[in-house]
Amino acid sequence: PATRKVVVAAAIDGAATFGAVGAIQIGAALGSSGAPLARATLDAATTERTLLLAEIYRRGRVGRLRAVGQGYDHGLDALARGYGVDVAD
Repeated sequence: PATRKVVVAAAIDGAATFGAVGAIQIGAALGSSGAPLARATLDAATTERTLLLAEIYRRGRVGRLRAVGQGYDHGLDALARGYGVDVAD
């Protein structure tokens, strides 16, 4: 099947949270030029252990990057299951 969406997420193991991490920068560039096409700062985390950082998807023939910044207090496995990914226990 064709890929409809790529989700970029991060998780912290143990008792740590993203509230202690501080601002997270995400960005996108074409090739190795390094010239950013899009940039976002995600800095509102508090008690979250997992963050959905961004989604990369197509709308028609155009690729899109959507900064999300949605935090979850559970682990990465629960986030993956929410997207329909089978996770071994």
